[in-house]
Amino acid sequence: MDEKKADIVKEALEIYMKYGIKSVTMDEMARQLGVSKKTLYVHVKDKNDLVEQCLMYGQMCDMEEIDKIAETNDNAIEELLEVGRYIIKTLGSIHPSIFFDLSKYHHSSLKSMQKHKNETVRGSIVNNLTRGIEQGVYRKNLSPNIISRLHIAMMDLIISTEVFPHDEVSVEQAYLEFFRYHIRGIASEKGLESLKELIRNDENL
Repeated sequence: MDEKKADIVKEALEIYMKYGIKSVTMDEMARQLGVSKKTLYVHVKDKNDLVEQCLMYGQMCDMEEIDKIAETNDNAIEELLEVGRYIIKTLGSIHPSIFFDLSKYHHSSLKSMQKHKNETVRGSIVNNLTRGIEQGVYRKNLSPNIISRLHIAMMDLIISTEVFPHDEVSVEQAYLEFFRYHIRGIASEKGLESLKELIRNDENL
């Protein structure tokens, strides 16, 4: 990806996160980016292509951050907490209509997102669970294969407006409740003690 296109995709993602996808036409996107519509179409075929490029860029940034967290935290529970804080912060900055817009108007992008979650994200979850079991901070009898699949399935429920209407519960709130539920369900006695120390001054957890 050339530098100009990378800049367009990065800025376009920020615009979609702020205003949603459906509400931003390509004319408005060009205006927000400070480029002509003709220039915009030099770099992307259409709105579907732009949305998919933005999604891929966002996923790449997320995984870079998650990998960095994994590399800098030896304790699996500490890693999970840091990833949780990152996700909560990210969800709090996303316009509530984005997931609905993807499901209704951008099926190919939604399919790519699901593939990313089922392969890359799930792999990261399995690695954390396996490390936690080895460290004794997660229950020895849990199944990384099953728990990772449940984790991904719960993420789909969290962003579902049918399960959690956004005028009643924000995605951020739903994820925070799931995270509390999840981490206390997988932790061993040793892990729970470690968790108490790590969240002693964290009011959110």
